[in-house]
Amino acid sequence: MSTDDPELTTVTSKGQITIPSRLRKEFGLEQGTKLMVVPTEHGLMLKKLDLPSVEEFQSRVEERSSDVDLTLDDITDLVHEGRKRDT
Repeated sequence: MSTDDPELTTVTSKGQITIPSRLRKEFGLEQGTKLMVVPTEHGLMLKKLDLPSVEEFQSRVEERSSDVDLTLDDITDLVHEGRKRDT
């Protein structure tokens, strides 16, 4: 079966779907994998998000800390503002 072959799934009463195992394996979708649901003119598209681990994120912030004049409180406030917009 190729990637282009359609698979069927059903939406549950809680709005959940099961992604067929063949596609989970093919796209590396494991428990806890984050997916973004994007509405398009053709329907819904699922996009796998590759989020960094907490350690990797902290490392990235430390690497860039000399480039930006922000305190830890400033960064925390920005994260909270971003989360509010996402809800």
